[in-house]
Amino acid sequence: MSILRSADDQSEWPALSERIEAATAIYGVGELLRGTVFLIGGALVQVGAGTTGGERIAEKFTKTLMDKVVQLAESEFVEDTDLPMVRQVVTVALQGRDPVAWRDQAGPVPDSEPRAMGCALALIADFVDLVDGPGACERVLLTGLGNALD
Repeated sequence: MSILRSADDQSEWPALSERIEAATAIYGVGELLRGTVFLIGGALVQVGAGTTGGERIAEKFTKTLMDKVVQLAESEFVEDTDLPMVRQVVTVALQGRDPVAWRDQAGPVPDSEPRAMGCALALIADFVDLVDGPGACERVLLTGLGNALD
């Protein structure tokens, strides 16, 4: 997702698509999506997911995030059909619920969905880094991932 975060330079997007396709071939679309949704949940904890009184912030955050994801859909990097699933995963995570468990129950995973979720993750990470400083989101996610694997 660092390609998405590095700049608005869309010339790198074909390489990003190839990397996502390669990861999909290795791990499968379902596992790639599960990992990305897990990271979205972790990133949204940094935004205040599941906190008391956070409903108003969550609503505004989700709207702003989805406006940016829609812009990516307009560039044809994200499929329009994946937008409702991205919105719902973000909503579930902001409610403090397990987004991976929710997504696992939501039905089949289209091949394009990991790309849409990856874009959402990159945008969330940008926001966290804007508030908490460069690299903050990645540091917390890597620490959380390391703890989850232990």
